[in-house]
Amino acid sequence: MSLVCRVSASSGWSWTNATWSFLLCAFTATAVPAAQAADMGVPSRSYYPPPPPPAIYDWTGIYVGGHIGGGILVDSISQNGVSPGGFNLTNTGNLRPAGVIGGGQIGANYEFAPWVIGVEGSWTDSAISGPTVIGCTGGCVFLPSTAVVSERFTSAAHWLAALTGRAGYASNDWLFYAKAGGAWMHASYTEDLLGIGGATVATQVLSDNRTGFTVGAGIEIGLVENISAKIEYDFYDFGSKNYNFSFVTPVSVKSDLHALTVGLNYKFNWSGGPKP
Repeated sequence: MSLVCRVSASSGWSWTNATWSFLLCAFTATAVPAAQAADMGVPSRSYYPPPPPPAIYDWTGIYVGGHIGGGILVDSISQNGVSPGGFNLTNTGNLRPAGVIGGGQIGANYEFAPWVIGVEGSWTDSAISGPTVIGCTGGCVFLPSTAVVSERFTSAAHWLAALTGRAGYASNDWLFYAKAGGAWMHASYTEDLLGIGGATVATQVLSDNRTGFTVGAGIEIGLVENISAKIEYDFYDFGSKNYNFSFVTPVSVKSDLHALTVGLNYKFNWSGGPKP
């Protein structure tokens, strides 16, 4: 709407009256649009709710999985007593065979963020086996008259088992953990008497289940809600044990084992999955 101000001269109309009339008209012309603008409502601002926070990975649950990697068996062999056949070792033997290992694990975790505690049982098949050769001193004659030059001692770790507790720190879908517990190893030990030229003169084999402890540490990452991947180092200590090879050489075997593995776990959630 527009307002036009006109002032016309007529009889009895003075310039003073005309001036006041013009000012009054001009004021009205400016006030009317302002009043109309004041009557118009101010548009409200649009409101968009903030996005929800990202879900936090939940480590609570029972899991099963598998692992594969490599291990190094560290055995130290020393004579323990006099050989009934006169086959005495000239020195201590050391062997460090390496091989592929792999197996499965089952466990359970409980998270009270950011800490995670749990328990895990594992079984690991092993292809670790290797020998060391030690010189022979004493009679060193295998009846009736075969000369013995040295002894070959072979250690083989056939499988490992462990029952451990775990404790770790969770940074959302990353878990940094340590573990410790009891360990078992099924091993076989072979003593070969070697004659001139390295020919095997006699052999004796003993098998045993060794007991000890294990400690380890690892990093695990949640790939999706129910699947995680890990890398883990474990140290096994089985101490020393005496073995009475009846007609060769009685020995004491000290065994340690180092293992580095990667693995996958599948978790069964009992707490409803990731937390908001």
